[in-house]
Amino acid sequence: MRSQNPIFSTIQTGATHFEDVDAASYKGIVVKTSILLAITAIVAIVVAITLPAINNVNGLALALTFSCIAAFIAGMVGRISERAAKYCGVIYAACQGLLVGSISALFEFFFPGIGTMAAFSTVLIFGVMLLLYATGVFKQGSFFRKLAYALSIGALVLVIFGSLFSLFFDFSSINIGVLIAIEAFLLIYGAVTLIFNFDEANFVVQAGCSKNAEWSVSLGLIVSLIYIYIQVLYLLFMIFANSDRS
Repeated sequence: MRSQNPIFSTIQTGATHFEDVDAASYKGIVVKTSILLAITAIVAIVVAITLPAINNVNGLALALTFSCIAAFIAGMVGRISERAAKYCGVIYAACQGLLVGSISALFEFFFPGIGTMAAFSTVLIFGVMLLLYATGVFKQGSFFRKLAYALSIGALVLVIFGSLFSLFFDFSSINIGVLIAIEAFLLIYGAVTLIFNFDEANFVVQAGCSKNAEWSVSLGLIVSLIYIYIQVLYLLFMIFANSDRS
């Protein structure tokens, strides 16, 4: 049974806990996800517009560092605690908006329009994965869970290996084709995580979870979508940069 899935074991369910509260709904999840997306987009646009006028590079780097740390903490707390998910989701969206806006503005400087392409690609990936999930092509099961865990381990190994490699070697010495392949793998991993987000959304609605669970699901979706957007941005940047060299 889906309610026995250990991935969602921390989600409180049933009328015993929330008799006087409306149950979670797909509409509520969509609305809350849209709110968090709007916060991220607004902050990102403001940052991207004002970034060229910022002269204090060290101050910007410090702000980005603190925002990433705050986003990480907010994301972890929000996914663990349903009661804190609403506030943590807003904090996460705002902090990640700073990161998304900064990276997008930097890449737009080299390749105008790349941010729009990355955003459109992210929406396309989301739509395709949702369609595949809704039609039953991708359903979370034993095989799919093992595949997702394998991709997660692979992504973690790549990140750790890449971090260690950057300490001793120059990334420019690596063939661009290899870097693009690695980035494509990380992007596929991000797309696969959406299946877990969809399954979680379905679970909280079918199980009659509280309205707070909607914020938790929305936060999970935002984490996946922002991750996918950044990976698409990096992948497009690599492809365009390699084309200019040719």
